[in-house]
Amino acid sequence: MISLIIIFLITGIVSGFIAGLLGVGGGIIIVPISYFVLLHLDFSSLYAMHIAIASSLGTICFTSISSIRSHAKLGNINIKILKTWAPGVILGSIIGSYSASLISGEILVNIFIFLAFLIAVNMIIQREPIIISTDIPKSKILNLILSYLIGFLSVLIGIGGGSFSVPVLTMFSKKIHEAVGTSATIGFFIAFPGVVILMISGSAIDDLPPFSIGYLNLAIVLLVSSTSIFTANIGAKVSVNINKVYLRRIFAIFLLFTCLSLIIEHYII
Repeated sequence: MISLIIIFLITGIVSGFIAGLLGVGGGIIIVPISYFVLLHLDFSSLYAMHIAIASSLGTICFTSISSIRSHAKLGNINIKILKTWAPGVILGSIIGSYSASLISGEILVNIFIFLAFLIAVNMIIQREPIIISTDIPKSKILNLILSYLIGFLSVLIGIGGGSFSVPVLTMFSKKIHEAVGTSATIGFFIAFPGVVILMISGSAIDDLPPFSIGYLNLAIVLLVSSTSIFTANIGAKVSVNINKVYLRRIFAIFLLFTCLSLIIEHYII
């Protein structure tokens, strides 16, 4: 039990710092670690990924608040983009989380592997952001589609959306610090609706771990959040004065190893 507590506290330290620093969302770390721990504790693989995703989203609700406060003080949040994208992000989160509750655990793992692999490859090969416009689209429909996809894909794998929204915002000529700060705020609009839906949809499932409300496990959320809320603040402050290219590549390598571990766990062992 002590070992598990330490694992989740360390997970919170790392995921919070990465979330604040790179704007990629700590969920990309929380989900696989929670999943492996749940399997190690012999909980059913049918629901382990659902629990990991819901608990990650629950943690992001807390972490994003800390990160938002720091980025707001630094002036990194674009309110105009938030107002434009919030409806689509929330809609995508609601539909995505409901879809996740209907998908089998094995398929969810495969989705996580696929999307995490794409995120890692993008981090490795992209030296400079690809600029396609001087601002976000003027079309309300196009903005709705973009924000919906960010919310939908993010909640499917339990992340705050920064892995998708930061590259998209930089494509529209937003400076990296503005993109990271705005994405941190978007993360809350993704995580909160998603976790509520997963709490409700998992309420009828038996044999879930102790301290669970639906698919949300309070023990994981509290342990990870207790450290991540502090390190997210530190990561956000550090992000202003650091070159993130090498850090993104190191993190990408970590993601690739995570994908490999999940493949070995499911298809080899």
